[in-house]
Amino acid sequence: MGYYINFTRLSMKYFLILWVCSAINGACMVPPVTYPQPFNSHYECVKEGYITGHDMVKAMSRESVEVNRLFVAFNCKPETSI
Repeated sequence: MGYYINFTRLSMKYFLILWVCSAINGACMVPPVTYPQPFNSHYECVKEGYITGHDMVKAMSRESVEVNRLFVAFNCKPETSI
């Protein structure tokens, strides 16, 4: 795939999408939180996903996290652009 991207001059960008979910009912809040800027690599996107997810948990009250068994899930969605 790297050859195809180089040959056609397409560049891969990664978009960070985060959800606050509850382990009690298995549901996640909609809409998800989308990071405002794309990343040039999957690595950078994943690294920021953990940092932002950690910050989101820290912003929640301990009681809310415990009672609702909240956690943050994230995905780095790849997209090609010209």
